[in-house]
Amino acid sequence: MSNYKWELNLACIATYKVLEGDQLLDQFEEADVSFDDAKSLSMGGLRFYPKTTTNSDIIELVSFEIARKYLKLIIKGYSVKKEKTQITSSEIIIALAFIFSKKDATVKDLAERTDLLIRFSDE
Repeated sequence: MSNYKWELNLACIATYKVLEGDQLLDQFEEADVSFDDAKSLSMGGLRFYPKTTTNSDIIELVSFEIARKYLKLIIKGYSVKKEKTQITSSEIIIALAFIFSKKDATVKDLAERTDLLIRFSDE
């Protein structure tokens, strides 16, 4: 269990907004899932996660694609920088895809990984 706090910081807000936004990833509806409740949502409960297969190759492929889109939207919407300059965007996508591929990982876990890899302006 992680010590990471789900709170009103840019990493958590960006994670919530990018996942929820109709013009972004549209993984859930704000009317159904409040900011406070979103931290507990599992990746397996989001719309992108394959419900009809347990094939790890398919889950990995889908996870890489959503991780790529997620990172692109975070960078575009929040003018962020990498936490460590020596890490590549491909390595960031791999790290994010790992979270997206874990059925029981939560939105809070995704925010934590995002915060670890990305430097937001409030840091």
